[in-house]
Amino acid sequence: MASNDNSPGAYIYVSYPRTKDTRFDSEYYLKTHMAIVDKHWRAFGLKSWTVVEFPEGDPSGLHTQGILLFDTFEQFEKAIEANIPEVMTDLPNYSNVMPVRYYGKVVERG
Repeated sequence: MASNDNSPGAYIYVSYPRTKDTRFDSEYYLKTHMAIVDKHWRAFGLKSWTVVEFPEGDPSGLHTQGILLFDTFEQFEKAIEANIPEVMTDLPNYSNVMPVRYYGKVVERG
């Protein structure tokens, strides 16, 4: 899909909660999982991604958050619907907690 430079974009937040039993391999997530996501989801319109790690005790209750930027939320939905096994079954390789997904459409930039 071609990028629409006039589109403000849609952000998808893939948030991994921190619990007392959370196992999260940050190195694997950064170097392997995100490379898999990038490889497969660029074709669906993934423009960029960012990974944020939260310090222990952060009031958000999060351990790590992956932030994906697409032109539209529909592009992300198509990437998910494609159900690419390499992306969708990789979770046990880096974490034992299920992520929570949030999304939002950009309405303005400054």
